[in-house]
Amino acid sequence: MNIPIKFRALTVSALALLSLCGTAAAQEVRMDLQSAWPLTLPASGQNAQHFAERINEISGGQIAVKLYDAGKLVPALQIFDAVQQGTLDAGYTSPLYVAGRFPAVQLFGGVPFGPDAMDYLGWLYNGGGLDIWREIYAEQGVVSVPCGLMDAEAGGWYTFPIDSVDSLQGKKIRFAGLAGEVMAKMGASVVLLAGGDIYPNLERGVIDGTEFSMPAIDAAMGFERVADYYYLPGWHQPAAINELIVNKRKWDAMTPAQQGLIEDTCRETHIWSITSTSVPNAEAVQQFVEAGTEIRSFPPEVLAAFEEATAEVMAEQSEKDEDFARTWASLEAYRASVKDWTDHKE
Repeated sequence: MNIPIKFRALTVSALALLSLCGTAAAQEVRMDLQSAWPLTLPASGQNAQHFAERINEISGGQIAVKLYDAGKLVPALQIFDAVQQGTLDAGYTSPLYVAGRFPAVQLFGGVPFGPDAMDYLGWLYNGGGLDIWREIYAEQGVVSVPCGLMDAEAGGWYTFPIDSVDSLQGKKIRFAGLAGEVMAKMGASVVLLAGGDIYPNLERGVIDGTEFSMPAIDAAMGFERVADYYYLPGWHQPAAINELIVNKRKWDAMTPAQQGLIEDTCRETHIWSITSTSVPNAEAVQQFVEAGTEIRSFPPEVLAAFEEATAEVMAEQSEKDEDFARTWASLEAYRASVKDWTDHKE
C-alpha cells in the first residue's frame, strides 16, 4: 500500500509510540535539556520549547524532558562540554559553537554560499551528511540529532556602511563559523560572542557589527536600536540547522523506540521551525524600516570578494583537517548530484 507522505511520518511516530508502550522492559527516560538561546527567542529558542513540549506530550510518559533556559545551568558556549562530561544530559545548540575544536562540524551549522534549506536536509538524510556528523561526535561521547531547520539569515547589522571591499578593514565584527574566517580574510577582526553578549558590546562600541540570525530573531534582540545598517539578503548562511546533542551514555541507555521517537520529533521540529517564521520575518523588516534602519544589499563586488574568500577558506580548512575535507567533499558531491534539478528551480 502506498501511504501518503504526510501520513507516513505520523505512522512512524505512532508505531514508535506503540513500541514504547508495549515494551515492558522500557524504562522511563528523564532528560535535563538546556537551550543555548532564550526560550522566548523565535525559531532557535522556541524550537527547543517546541521539541520539549512535543516529546513530553507524545511519548506516553516514556520520555520526560525538563527544559532549562539559556544560561540556567551552564553558559551557552559550554553546553557541549557539559553534555560530553555528562553533567548535562542534553543541549539544544548550534554546531557552530564548537567550530574551533571540531572544524568539520561547521558544515552542519551553516555554509557560506551553501545549500538552501531543502538541499541541506537532503544531504543530511539522503546524502550521508548525518553519518559523518555522528562519526565525528561519537569520538567525543556525544550524539547529535538535527533538530531545527532554519531559513536564510540576514547579512548582519553594522554601525557603518559597507560600500567596498575595504569597508571591513580593521572593524571588529561578531561572526561565527566559516563565515567568520571569510570576514577575517576581508580584513575584519572577528570575535565570537554568545547571543546575550552581542547587544551590550554593540551598544558600547566594543564591536562594529554583528551577524546573528533571521529578521524575526534579530528583532527580538533589539539590534535596530544600536546599529543603523541592516544588510539583506545574507550570504553566509542560506540555511542553518540547530542540533539536539545528547550524552552518548544517556543515548545508548535508551531503547531503539525511544531514540526513534526523539529523532522523529526533531524531524517534525524542522517543519515547525521553518514554517513558523515567514510572517514574523516580514513583520520584523517592516519594524526596522519604521525605526529608521537603513536596509541595504551588499554591492556585487563585495559579494564576489566574499565568494572568493569562501573558496580559499574551504581549501585551507580541507588541507588542515581530514574530517573537514571528507565532509566538504560529501556536501559538494551531493550538490553536484542534484544540480540538474536545483538549477531549474531558481
